[in-house]
Amino acid sequence: MIEAVLAGLPLSYPDAVVVVGTAVVGFVAGILGPLAVLRRRSMFGDAMSHGTLAGVAVAFLATGAKVPEVLLLGATASAALAAFAMIALERVGRLRPDAAIGVVLSVSLSLGIVLITHIAASGNSSQAGLTNYLLGQTAGMSERDIVVALVLGAVGLVVVTVGFRLLRSAAFDPGFTSVAGVPTWVVDAVGTGLLALAVVLGVRTVGAILMVALLVAPVVAARQVTKRLSALVPLSGALGAACGALGGVLSGRAELPAGPVIVLLATGVALLSVVFAPRRGVLARIRRGRTERAT
Repeated sequence: MIEAVLAGLPLSYPDAVVVVGTAVVGFVAGILGPLAVLRRRSMFGDAMSHGTLAGVAVAFLATGAKVPEVLLLGATASAALAAFAMIALERVGRLRPDAAIGVVLSVSLSLGIVLITHIAASGNSSQAGLTNYLLGQTAGMSERDIVVALVLGAVGLVVVTVGFRLLRSAAFDPGFTSVAGVPTWVVDAVGTGLLALAVVLGVRTVGAILMVALLVAPVVAARQVTKRLSALVPLSGALGAACGALGGVLSGRAELPAGPVIVLLATGVALLSVVFAPRRGVLARIRRGRTERAT
């Protein structure tokens, strides 16, 4: 089926793979981004994305080969460790959330850069391209990458759909989950796991440094249009997919890295929405203020 979709696009095969792959990653980031933004955990996801770099390096050192699935597993493990470290620093170390995020983000990114530099100096020819995980790399995407993204994205979508009410209450009314008999830590663990899934999927495309922007920007844009979470999630996913696909096309035409181009597009859409949204935009609020003063 994927082959049929790729063949049906008016693009060369490599460009079609990039466009479909970035669209899938953008969609997954868009539908899972509200879990971070609405719970004020955007920087939590940023620290997790920075933590993936060390996991990629450790996975390569352990296997000596650049196997995408193995590197993805390493990135997942390190993102989870970063999440647990932040939670531990908050609850056990009694640090403020921003301090815990700052510590984990800086330490994990520094460790990742040190390990990547060590690998680059080792003379192992297989390490070529590992540094691209900083800013992303789409040129090497394959149909297998799309399949992995689709499968993991489907898992995330199913979890969000099944647990939508609990995730919504955790975002807007955290006390409801405990009243409903569901431990708060379970909801936190599920939300953190879904956020880790989005981060890991996007690291290869957008990069560890820029992934948080792809999680946040589509949500910001969609938030200006609707207040309902049931509409916000699919709209944010659609915007993420559109920015991913368009960014993939433009980056290929201009011979620019896809990650920064996708992030710039998503950020531009968010800014336009903040300014021009019909009800909540800056211009709309200015017009309402003038009307109220006139009356």
